[in-house]
Amino acid sequence: MSSRTSNIMGTVLCVLALAMVLVLGTASFIGAASEAGNNWRLMVKSAACVQGPYVLLGEIADPLPGVDDRTWQSLAKIKLWKASKKLGRPVTADQENLRKIFKYYMGGMANNLVLPNQLTVQTGGAVITAQELRARVVAFLTPRAKDLGGDVEFKNLKLPMHFFFKNATDQLVIELGDDIRAGRNIVRLKARSTDGRVRSTKAGSVFLNVWKAVPVASRPLNRFERVTNDKVTFKRVNLAYNPELWDGTGGPWRMARTLGRGQAFTRSHVERIPPIEKGERVTLVYKNKRIQLSIKAEALAEAEIGQQVSVRNLQSQRTVLATVVADDTVVVK
Repeated sequence: MSSRTSNIMGTVLCVLALAMVLVLGTASFIGAASEAGNNWRLMVKSAACVQGPYVLLGEIADPLPGVDDRTWQSLAKIKLWKASKKLGRPVTADQENLRKIFKYYMGGMANNLVLPNQLTVQTGGAVITAQELRARVVAFLTPRAKDLGGDVEFKNLKLPMHFFFKNATDQLVIELGDDIRAGRNIVRLKARSTDGRVRSTKAGSVFLNVWKAVPVASRPLNRFERVTNDKVTFKRVNLAYNPELWDGTGGPWRMARTLGRGQAFTRSHVERIPPIEKGERVTLVYKNKRIQLSIKAEALAEAEIGQQVSVRNLQSQRTVLATVVADDTVVVK
């Protein structure tokens, strides 16, 4: 055999060897693709954690209805790009870049993927998705909202898209920024390690509609008018848009300002009736060491117990200054 013939054979062998390397390098992907066929669809997650040196399709996607277990097991093993070597540091790609990335690694099979607006991947650790985060916050708030009474509805949950943990053993801690109330509430989300350290903190908010039957005026009420049972009825309202409502307890009460029929009482609408009211008939007691005399009088002003108030003796029409000692009773010593 001539030297030229030997060189040609050597070149052919090298090309064949390179071809074998390429075939072996893509065998796992082609094998998985062939086994799965093309009758499947996967939903790519918006956030995921990977544990190995390569990102596997099964780590970042979920099967949609109609994908059988055998097909899913085959697809889940498909290797994609190399995972980041920076543990616990999320990396994000938007939908446009995701489409290019999957096209590069999967070819035409990428058309079977439903892509999110963005995908965030972290090497190591763990992640709580937006859906699970919402469920945990609602579960945290539900028993606490019972103290508000009425029917509670959680609306407008504004929470992070996801919550990553640097270590898989870290735990989510949920706290309220203040006492729970109808309306907007702030929640704090913390990643806490097993030794109690807080690794990261994020904030969110949730709006609580609280529907409850509250006292309303059964007819128009005027200033200083006494609040009695016949003047009060009840109506179901949303406490989130009716703050500082009066609960109907305590008293006796009178109107501090006017209120229309069907309108809810707030705490500013009522005030406690003082022991002595202006124009009220009271018992005037004259008292000294030797004698005690009680007569009727008219209060010329309002006063609390212990305060002094001017009263008019209804017999003599004289005005005296007396001290309030009880409801409807004043004393002159």
